[in-house]
Amino acid sequence: MDARKPILVISDLQIPFENKRALAFCKELRKEYRIPQENILNVGDEIDNFHGSAYPKDPDADLSIVNEFELARERIRQWSSAFPQMKVCISNHGIRWLKKAIDAQIPTHILRAYSEIFQIPPGWQYRDEWRFSSLKYPFRMLHGMGYSGQRGAVNATLDGQISTIIGHLHSHAGINWIQTNGGARMWAANTGCLIDLEAFAFKYEKYNRMKPQLGATVIIDEGKTPIFHPLY
Repeated sequence: MDARKPILVISDLQIPFENKRALAFCKELRKEYRIPQENILNVGDEIDNFHGSAYPKDPDADLSIVNEFELARERIRQWSSAFPQMKVCISNHGIRWLKKAIDAQIPTHILRAYSEIFQIPPGWQYRDEWRFSSLKYPFRMLHGMGYSGQRGAVNATLDGQISTIIGHLHSHAGINWIQTNGGARMWAANTGCLIDLEAFAFKYEKYNRMKPQLGATVIIDEGKTPIFHPLY
């Protein structure tokens, strides 16, 4: 990572159900802030894995399991063409099929690798958590599993005692600033999502009080200042 340059944090895409303007939006942010390729991050849930969910499936959905895989691979090719390098968080949607395999007592050594299934480019790297300690103002990125509600990002920051950015909680995008009794000043960021609100995969959210907030985050000043950019 180039510590002197801005950083783009792409929010939950849930391919192939990402917003139709998501890719162009992220490319525009990269261009506007002159973000180098090595400074592209992704909070996870980059792929939806709709059919891997344990939840009941919409009987009116006209996308088969095979079609979903094929469409996801096609979209990954588009994203990797624009962003050949990406630091991605392991996330709950990413491990959906693995959880099903475990439930079925299928050992992992006979399963295909996630990167092979979806033809993930070699420049995309995956970790549970990314820490950027070499920055003047260090921060970490994790998907947000284990956190909930409006204070999810704040709690993640307090738990880690370091500025933290998460996704996962679609309805609570934004930045909070924290000043501790010990004098530490940190930020807590939730970068929302970039899903297609009209996709059948999200029909379950129709009656939710809080709706998903679309956008992505740019971090400037060597990690000091996160800026949430809404997608309207």
